[in-house]
Formats: sequence, structure tokens, C-alpha cells
Amino acid sequence: MKKMGFLGPKGSFSEEAIHLFLATHSEFKETLPTLIPFPTIPRLLLACNDMEIDWAFVPLENSTEGQVGVTMDTLGQTEHIFITHEFVHPIDQCLLTQEPMPLEQIERVYSHEQAIGQCRDFLDKHLPQAEQILCLSTAEAAHKISSVRENWAAIGPRRAAHLYNLHLLNERIQDVMLNATRFVLVSPQLADMSNGEDKTSLLVISENTSGSLYRILGEFSKRHINLSRIESRPSKRKLGEYVFFIDVDGYVFAPPIQDVLWALKEANISVKLLGSYPKALPDEVIF
Repeated sequence: MKKMGFLGPKGSFSEEAIHLFLATHSEFKETLPTLIPFPTIPRLLLACNDMEIDWAFVPLENSTEGQVGVTMDTLGQTEHIFITHEFVHPIDQCLLTQEPMPLEQIERVYSHEQAIGQCRDFLDKHLPQAEQILCLSTAEAAHKISSVRENWAAIGPRRAAHLYNLHLLNERIQDVMLNATRFVLVSPQLADMSNGEDKTSLLVISENTSGSLYRILGEFSKRHINLSRIESRPSKRKLGEYVFFIDVDGYVFAPPIQDVLWALKEANISVKLLGSYPKALPDEVIF
């Protein structure tokens, strides 16, 4: 039986998204993989890199809070895994408690850092007195408050309220109503098919010199290749040095992208392929 890992425990947004992903991708319908929760994103991706599991399903970026840094950093550090699919999932954050209570009585709020960040305005306005405590996942936060009799709350999905027998105190508390997270499926094998609407993700490492980024972007521009995302992350080698995560339209083996990769290689610019895969289709984005 094939194995697919996700950021757990049960009741996380990742678990909610992975079930919708599997339901909308026919290649997984005949033989559903065994779903395995992992406590952290690095452990999940490293398990896939070491072939302990066949796929890893991880959050990559959020429309409100931006990049999920730990996912990007770990993808950059692994050697044998590639993005094969992307999936965009709407995120509604909910305030969960053991029982109904006035907001002013809540003393602590537990959640993942991304969820806390997506609800800053609500927390500042309605829960200024509450201490904010970070957890490894929204599901862990829900589980934690379910096991104690305290005036504590968790931010997480509606599903977590059902799984952990919690009260749904407030719904849709995120600052931006059209709030969505882009998940990616990662595998030790590169996706080998193109459907004509593809995306290629690259990690580009360049010397910290004048004009280096301009040169990189110019290679794409002169071949009329659209960049749909560019993010910088610290190289973790020294202060002030960065690497660039770039998403471009097109399949990696298409001649224009191959031309860019060759040009960058000749310029001694290091490029790591993170994956080449079909774009998420509009009907896969459900708001």
C-alpha cells in the first residue's frame, strides 16, 4: 500500500485539504494511499526524501500570510524530492473553546503561527488580553485545549471542533475572507507529463553581487517566460546572503525553459529544480 504523509494530527487544515485533493484527482481514486500524519513539516519532507513514504502533502504559501518558510527551506535542503501537484484550498479560521464563554474571559489562544498571523485583526480587537501560544499545527492546538478545563481557546478548522468535541465560538475570524493556502504534493519522482498548463518551480542561488538578480530575471524575460512568483529566503550560510524561489509558467523540458537553465549554468548561477507540474485548475479552487 502506498503511503502519503501530511501535517497532522487529525483535524488540521492539511488533513482537510488532503481529502479534497484526493477526491478531485482521478489518479488516486482507484487505490487510495494510506494517510500518515507527521508532527512537523521538516520530518514529513525528510521522510519522503528518504523514501519512508511515497508522497508528502505540505502547505507552501498562504494568500494572507505569504510563504511557509519552513516548507521552502526544507525543499531547498533536500536532494531527492520534487513537487508533482499543487492544490489551492480555502481556509476559514474558527475560534474553538471547550464550552461557550464570553470572549473577554479567554486567557490563552493556541494555534499554528500561520493561523495566528491570519487572524491578527480579530485577536487585537476582540482578544487583546489573551496570551498567544504557538503550536506545531492547528489540530495540536485543538487537542491541547480539549484536554484541560481552562479558559483557553484554539484557532483552527471546523473539522477540529467535531473531532475534539469543542464548541465553535466564532467562525471565519480570519482578517481576509478570501483566504486560501496553496498546498503541494511532493514525491521522489519528477512528474513526467505535461497537460499544456504547467508550472516549474526553481531554487536559484546566485552570488551577492550587483546586477545578479537582474541578470537572472532577464534570461526569463527575453524568452517571454512569465514568472508567477519570486520569493527570497536567507541562504543560512551568512548574514545578508539570499536564495530565490521562482515559479515560472511552462514545463521544465520545454525548449525556452531549457534555454534559460543552460544560460544560467554558463553564467555560473546554480539552479535546483524543485518540480514541474500541472497548474491548479480554476475548478479546483473552491470558495
